[in-house]
Amino acid sequence: MTVVFDSNIWISALRFGGIPMAALSSAFVHHTIASCDEIESEVVRALNAKFGWDSANAAKIMNGYLDGSLRVQITGSLQDVCRDANDDMVLECALVAGAAHIVSGDKDLLSLKSYSGISILTAREYLDQFGKAPSLP
Repeated sequence: MTVVFDSNIWISALRFGGIPMAALSSAFVHHTIASCDEIESEVVRALNAKFGWDSANAAKIMNGYLDGSLRVQITGSLQDVCRDANDDMVLECALVAGAAHIVSGDKDLLSLKSYSGISILTAREYLDQFGKAPSLP
């Protein structure tokens, strides 16, 4: 199963941990995380601008979670779907990747509930439905 994490989940996970990090960690172990340059750039930019993270270090940490992920290219051709135009890139990434789910904390995305058969879940909903404890050796 392929899942796309919205930038706000990435930022919350990397900065604060908690439920977003648990969802990200579960997906890293049990599912395929899909991403695109646009989401990754937004995460790095926000971690730098809002929290003073070094951009190179932020990218390195994020790339650790993207090891083995599905990276896709989007064109920006998907427009005017979400009431916040900046969120259309997340929908397009999920479409191109063939994702089953988008995990987001963004009210504009969550209000859609689904798009083209892709469910849009909070981190808590993702964990409740699909979260698994990491396997022990």
